Parts: sequence; structure tokens; C-alpha cells
Amino acid sequence: MTSSNYYKPKSNITSTYSVKHRDEADYLALRQLLSRQRISVGEYLVEAYRELDKDAIDSERLRSIAWS
Repeated sequence: MTSSNYYKPKSNITSTYSVKHRDEADYLALRQLLSRQRISVGEYLVEAYRELDKDAIDSERLRSIAWS
């Protein structure tokens, strides 16, 4: 077999996470949006990090998420 016959996933990172009950409706709406656009949750998560936190971490915003 040549190497082109082997399955190669896009990523070797997998994850498990939980969503709080109060956030369930928004989470499901997000999943539907991402599905329609053919974007994975991982791709979205990393892009959101790049846009929101990578270069200018807002500790107060992150703390408010943790305590909400």
C-alpha cells in the first residue's frame, strides 16, 4: 500500500467539554450555524481565541465568564 491509501485526519487533537444547562440553547444554535457553514467546533474555537484573546488578553472578561 502507498501512503496515499492511509487515512490521515486533519488533526490529532480531540477534546471533550461540557456546556452549562443555561447555555444549552446558545450552544445548539452555534452548532447549527457551524454545521451550515461546514466549520468544526475546534476551528471556531481557535479562530475565536485568535480574535478575542491571543494578542490582548482581557482578564476581566475571562473572569466574568468563569464566575457567570
